[in-house]
Amino acid sequence: MARIMRRFRLVALQGHWVVYLVVGLCFCGGLLAGGWAAGGLEAETAGELHDYLDRLFLNAYHSDFNARETFLEVTYNNLLFIALIFLAGITVIGIPVMLGLVAIRGFALGFAVWFVIGEMGGPGVVLVLAAIVPQNLLLIPAALFAAAAAVSFALLLVRRGFNPEVGVWSNFLRYSAMQLGAAGVAVSAAFVEAYLTPRIIGLLMSLPD
Repeated sequence: MARIMRRFRLVALQGHWVVYLVVGLCFCGGLLAGGWAAGGLEAETAGELHDYLDRLFLNAYHSDFNARETFLEVTYNNLLFIALIFLAGITVIGIPVMLGLVAIRGFALGFAVWFVIGEMGGPGVVLVLAAIVPQNLLLIPAALFAAAAAVSFALLLVRRGFNPEVGVWSNFLRYSAMQLGAAGVAVSAAFVEAYLTPRIIGLLMSLPD
């Protein structure tokens, strides 16, 4: 099964590398814009965000943190994001929407990371990055893969408009399977965020200064 998945990803990348490049550039553009926005915050706003992060860790990882509730909430948000990409992929006009969603996701991640790096000390950077990075190692590739698949399917629909002989049904089934796979990874990312990341944070906070 793993071998089949590797071959599938290789064929997909070879056939649609331009799509993956465009999606990746949109995400990187969002990252850069988020970093630039974080660096341009006024001192008062930056201080408020710093205080918010402090309260977040104290409240979430030292008191009544509910892993199950967090898992359900994050799962809903992640699946909603993948669903929006899926729906945008079945409409031609959804292509800019998909790319916008990818850019927004990159903006949010870039803003969070660069704000943390710029405003918090060394231990604080490690702590907050530990809260951000683990789940995004799964979620971001899944989102980019889903967006690239959606753009590819939307372009297929464009070709269908000029050539009725272009098959849609089999490609739609393949497209749906790819999105379901991305959704599965998104759920795994929610599990990491709810159950694994708090343990990492707790371990880091228990270490001596």
